[in-house]
Amino acid sequence: MSLRSYLLDVVVAASMGAAPALAADQQVLPFLPPPLLTKAGPPADLEYFMPSPVPAFLTEFAARYWYGNGKTSKNLYNLPSVSNAMISRLTYGGLTTNSGELYGRVAFTGGWFVKGYFGFGGVSGGSLRDEDFPPGISPYSSTLSDQHGGSLDYASGDFGGDFVRGGDFHLGAFAGYHYFHEALNAYGCTQTATNPNVCQPAISSAVEVISQNNNWQSLRVGLEGAVKFADRFTLTAEGAWLPYVFLNGADSHWLRIGTASGDFTGPINEDGSGQGYQLEALLSYQVTQYASVGLGGRYWHMQTNGNAHESFVGGTTFTLPEQWKTDIYGVFIQASLKLGPYPVALH
Repeated sequence: MSLRSYLLDVVVAASMGAAPALAADQQVLPFLPPPLLTKAGPPADLEYFMPSPVPAFLTEFAARYWYGNGKTSKNLYNLPSVSNAMISRLTYGGLTTNSGELYGRVAFTGGWFVKGYFGFGGVSGGSLRDEDFPPGISPYSSTLSDQHGGSLDYASGDFGGDFVRGGDFHLGAFAGYHYFHEALNAYGCTQTATNPNVCQPAISSAVEVISQNNNWQSLRVGLEGAVKFADRFTLTAEGAWLPYVFLNGADSHWLRIGTASGDFTGPINEDGSGQGYQLEALLSYQVTQYASVGLGGRYWHMQTNGNAHESFVGGTTFTLPEQWKTDIYGVFIQASLKLGPYPVALH
């Protein structure tokens, strides 16, 4: 075999910046075409010395279980023409989340990649603290409700490229989109301050009093990297800035919708825009030539400034300034399968 032919074969096997040894060492699975090489080659950055590497791609698929905890809250302010005082604050805290998700990544010759995930699950615990302040109400009111029966679903997709690559590491940048939907339900109501007119006597925990549905949509830009060490371990991490976050939400006060003159005609529509960030890290262990398992963690933060649009039975409407903030974090376990590299079909 000529040196040029050998180098071209090596470059194809090493063209994937992430875990090139895995890609090169694989044998053939019975339901897939064979990878381009069956033995390990030199470091992946050798590709930079070749004028025309053979186009190829490497795939990874993973299933994850994410256990998390979250907090989401809003501050509602008076009409600017009246005052800038905060009149209400709702805080959903201690939100226990459980979700499953699927992850995929395709990396191409030259360092380009696409990646993404989607997941869904439940919000099984937590509570709602609902506070109202003078002059909107007097005296100060603070009520407590249980949260259960909530849900969440989310998805993310990114496109990027590695700008630093070696035989066992890579560092790249990406841009993409993220979607997060959260539905929360508050039951019962107990007054914990001194207001005699709100939740006095207490409302049974069997009665749903408030529900909240929020849709968060975000643009993402960030960095990601991975390094392989001790032969079978790989540490992967990414950080994303969310330069634009858009919130569309609905707040339903079920005991105040159409029950009497002056109460809400339906859900309070809410909107806003802002920023945020997302952090994630994963430590994985290569079990076989194809498979690995891992333990990771993540943190999401998003906040917006916007408005709540209130409409009352008597025909009165108000648009009140509003701030939203949500944080969710936790740990996840992952099982993944990595296959390739395979040639890109050229016509």
